[in-house]
Amino acid sequence: MDSITGIEDHQQQRNNIICNSELVQQAIMDSYHEKEYRQSISLTQNQTQKVPDNNTNPHISLLLFPIQTSDKHDDLFNANVTTSIRNKIQPYFGVLLKKSPHWVQGYKERQCSIVNRIFRYFSMEHKKLEGVLNFDVQTYQLIEIKDKQGNIIEFIIKPAGKIEKIFQFKGTNHIETTKWFNTIKIHLQDSIGFMNQLTSLCKYERYWRHERISAQQLEEDAEDGDIILFRGKDINCYVQRAFTQDDFDHVGLLLKMDNNELFIFEALPSSGVALCRWSTFNIRKWYSMYEKVVYRKLKTNRSIEFKVKLSDFVNENLGKRYSCTPSKLLMQKSILFTDEQPKIDEQKNRTYFCSELVAKCYKSLGFLPKVISSTQYWPGSFSQQNSKFKLQQASLSDEYLIDFCM
Repeated sequence: MDSITGIEDHQQQRNNIICNSELVQQAIMDSYHEKEYRQSISLTQNQTQKVPDNNTNPHISLLLFPIQTSDKHDDLFNANVTTSIRNKIQPYFGVLLKKSPHWVQGYKERQCSIVNRIFRYFSMEHKKLEGVLNFDVQTYQLIEIKDKQGNIIEFIIKPAGKIEKIFQFKGTNHIETTKWFNTIKIHLQDSIGFMNQLTSLCKYERYWRHERISAQQLEEDAEDGDIILFRGKDINCYVQRAFTQDDFDHVGLLLKMDNNELFIFEALPSSGVALCRWSTFNIRKWYSMYEKVVYRKLKTNRSIEFKVKLSDFVNENLGKRYSCTPSKLLMQKSILFTDEQPKIDEQKNRTYFCSELVAKCYKSLGFLPKVISSTQYWPGSFSQQNSKFKLQQASLSDEYLIDFCM
């Protein structure tokens, strides 16, 4: 079950992309040994400021799953330093009556769903998301309300912590209400919030209005070609965002490779085009270098042709140098080659900055028009706020703020 779309996926055992093992290991080594590997794109190419390990940003905290102890290079070579994949739980969809916090409004119908430990409710008129309760990033208490005959007639989902907010629902009859209660209970008891006391979200006003995903959920749900966006703390990141008028300053692609392991495929000033293990990103606490990290799921048919094209692109571009020059930024249209030799020479000397790499990859997959230069895309181009950005034969989900909470 796809926790983003709620659509059943009958091909759980998908083939991972196949890449040259030597290139992959070198790319991982480059990312691991670079002292400033997590440096975001800098228009000025200045040295980045040191980011402290302790995390004080309200959007980012700690990892949502226990970190396995390891010696110096275990997280580099040991594919087992990752989370275990949890069993999929049967989802449930339907209409519930939600009690309004304003007593004069009483109960209102809401379209509801519970998918992979996430309860959502939407307005009936416009199907607009009104609330999302992610049991993996916040602890909740499920309370039943019974009538004199012992039937469950309503239930309350109450956040743990210093918050007065409650979410009260009922079905059209006690049978439907009981089914919802029992289904939500199964999801709740299998969640990280049930096993740990998570209350950090309570300090954010109306936190339930925004989609979130845990680091573990991302590792479970991410698929090849998904987008990951970064908003850095470094001064150069602020300069870039001021220049581009965007909310983000770095972007990468997510890939599932050997043993279903998750990687970030990206271009950075310090190491060029490289791969970063998701487990390494977490263990090294590189997330503390960012104000926020955001996930967008690529919705498309991941056919064999898709896998082959993506594998070819990764193999052809791993190790390419990083470059962001004025001449690149002024290039409006792609260079189209009619002869093979100029194309080979261009590929050999090709350089990338982060959003250029993502755009070029999407172009190779047929998702973006080939006539527009890949250099015309910035990290913010892939943001949900860019309403003009449209993919061909694919689409991107809404943004999910990644919570690295314990």
